[in-house]
Amino acid sequence: MPSNQPQSEVSTWAITCENLSVTYPSGGGISEVNIDFGPGITAIVGNNGAGKTTLLETIAGLRTPNSGNVWVFGRSPNHWRSAGLNQVGVALQDGRPYPSAKPVALLNYLNDLYSDTPSPAGRPTVGFLTEAFSLTTKTLVKNLSGGELQRLKCAAALIAGTPIVILDEPTAGLDPQGRRDLYDVLAQVVPHQSTLLVSTHILEDLETMNGRVIALKAGRVGFDSASMTVTSSHYMTFTSRANIDLTGLRNALAEDVVISEKMNGHYSITSNTSIDAAFITSVMNFCAQIGAEVTQVNVRERGGILAEIEDILLENGSQ
Repeated sequence: MPSNQPQSEVSTWAITCENLSVTYPSGGGISEVNIDFGPGITAIVGNNGAGKTTLLETIAGLRTPNSGNVWVFGRSPNHWRSAGLNQVGVALQDGRPYPSAKPVALLNYLNDLYSDTPSPAGRPTVGFLTEAFSLTTKTLVKNLSGGELQRLKCAAALIAGTPIVILDEPTAGLDPQGRRDLYDVLAQVVPHQSTLLVSTHILEDLETMNGRVIALKAGRVGFDSASMTVTSSHYMTFTSRANIDLTGLRNALAEDVVISEKMNGHYSITSNTSIDAAFITSVMNFCAQIGAEVTQVNVRERGGILAEIEDILLENGSQ
């Protein structure tokens, strides 16, 4: 069993995971995760089942690791809980809190619960959160729309004024504009000194967030932007029949172009230079010559982090 004793020296990190493993009889979970989190926003991405929720729930003290440790400001989550101190605010992915309550009434109730709890970062007022997250509706929680519910859960996670905030898939079910709006609000209301962990399986969310990015794959850290150097790249993807011999296409393009089949019939092309009309024409002509029908062509000009993460998550398919 993991130790519940504090480290000999208080960590300078808000969160430290040491050889952290949580496994389930049916499989899945996380395995030997070693990572630290400091102030600022960190996006945790990964396919469904990659371990995002397991990692966040373990950090919050909602799951007990099979091995390894989690330290929150140098001590275990159990230490803070037994001391009656709130260090982590959490918005879980599933469930509707207090379905028969109204949003403002729920926030007032939570505010009263935390009224005697010290908050180094300072606790936001109910009025501030209600206005920031547009929660003036009189609708019961059980009848809220998807966007209203996600905003309410985020506000509830912030009401205690904890130095660590965890949001598990806060944009699930929202359209692109709704996701951008939510991240815009979070950027305004979360204190800069706080540690904010946000999980998502939507890579487009990373274009809205401006922070560290961690990608989980099969329960392990596959990418950490804080420890890896990446360069900007241009990216093209398309689908066709599986197992195409790409030799001819490689010969037709520049030497620095990387072409690969990430999943059966899903191909990616990465180039350090612009992917222009002539480049796309070369790809399409090659496929036409070998009788390979092409669909779902996508060309992006973006930073290398997104391309790197997409490669990791697509490699050998979802695990």
